[in-house]
Amino acid sequence: MRDDLGARPAELQFVVAGYGIGFSVCLITGGRLGDIFRRKRVFLLGLTGFTLASVLCSLAATPGILIASRVLQAITAASLVPQVLAIIRLEFPAQERPLAIGLYGTSMGFASIVAQLLGGLLVTMDLFGWSWRPIFLVNIPIGLVAVVVASRVIRESRSPSRPTLDLVGVGLASLGLFLLIYPIVEGREASWPVWSFVMLLATLPVLVGFVLYERRVVRWGRSPLVALHLFRVATVTVGLVVSVVFFSGIGVFFVVLTVFFQEGFGYSAFSAGLMFLPFAVGVSGASAVSGPISARIGARIVNLGTCLMMLGLLGIITLARLVHAAPVVAAMDWRMLVPIFMIYGLGQGLAQPALITTVIGSSGVADADAGAVVGLFLTTAQSAIALGVAAIGDVFFVRLGPQPTAAAYVEALSGALSCNLVLQAATFLLVFLLRRVGGSPRQQRISTRVAPTEPSAADKGE
Repeated sequence: MRDDLGARPAELQFVVAGYGIGFSVCLITGGRLGDIFRRKRVFLLGLTGFTLASVLCSLAATPGILIASRVLQAITAASLVPQVLAIIRLEFPAQERPLAIGLYGTSMGFASIVAQLLGGLLVTMDLFGWSWRPIFLVNIPIGLVAVVVASRVIRESRSPSRPTLDLVGVGLASLGLFLLIYPIVEGREASWPVWSFVMLLATLPVLVGFVLYERRVVRWGRSPLVALHLFRVATVTVGLVVSVVFFSGIGVFFVVLTVFFQEGFGYSAFSAGLMFLPFAVGVSGASAVSGPISARIGARIVNLGTCLMMLGLLGIITLARLVHAAPVVAAMDWRMLVPIFMIYGLGQGLAQPALITTVIGSSGVADADAGAVVGLFLTTAQSAIALGVAAIGDVFFVRLGPQPTAAAYVEALSGALSCNLVLQAATFLLVFLLRRVGGSPRQQRISTRVAPTEPSAADKGE
């Protein structure tokens, strides 16, 4: 992209950051749009918009057009993604929901590795001399097939209360999230200038103003963007706190290891993506069975998953330490990392779907707020990922230094993954509180059996 478009380093950064920022900022609004305008309709519009935005990305002639197209991709994705979990929540009875979300996790794990491998392969092949453009063009046939299939198999649904769109709330929430996420994403690249701290400080009064306004909207008898009564549901509130801690370490795992392999030891994009294949297999396999296991042991599956993740992190750190004084390139043979990456993937595949199920599937959340709670959860997760990448990424790059050696890369990796290890240990402890407010596994199974098995006719839009 740099050579083809003549892009400056800051512009290349915005190609990536623009998507992450736009996606995170718009998720709450995207979730609410499904409650208002029917979830299948918003899903299809988002999917179509994302496909068209991919066309614009592939045709971009300047860095500015590419950045704008990436932001458009993010906005359409933010309207699409929340509908997936909202539809799962409504279409599946409570006892089947963990399995459905587990299969959702399986697809996400599979997609994560296919995206890296396919992206690296397309760039390496340089099809028709198009360089980087096929990584966006590949979305067109996928998007068209998905639109056709989704239009046939997804049933329509909407909130029975027929809420309206709170435009002032959308503006305040978007501004608050932008003030929070932009400096987190861009601050480290700019060496944390004064403006980044000013924006972070401004986040608090804007979000406080948003909450006060939303309370006023409720008193006026209108529909708020965020249903504040959701925070009175203990499993939602505690689940969101646990999610912040858990997801803070998820994104940075890939960031530091990708830099470690590609910049530290000269792996190609395709080879670096191949390194994560055991992780993807572990995530996909564990996600597929997380539902039945969760039905038997409840939230304790998150404890089990975080234990496996900690074991995997300890394995990587130990391996890095063992080869610290050895020829690192030879010692860090990918075969040594296969079981370690798979263990970490198994842990994430068990913990993540169960955490999603606990928050969005809480019995205290009405079907009318399905999109709202999904948007709230996804925004929390995305913000936590951005925060973790910024904070732990700083640990990694500070240890790396300006002229890193192989030993420096090992030290930096160990320091960053140690932070992730602490976060997963904290998640393990917080889950005990989540289990306490959510009830015992036996109580959860009883609640599952008495839960309604079908959404109401009004919620289906009939």
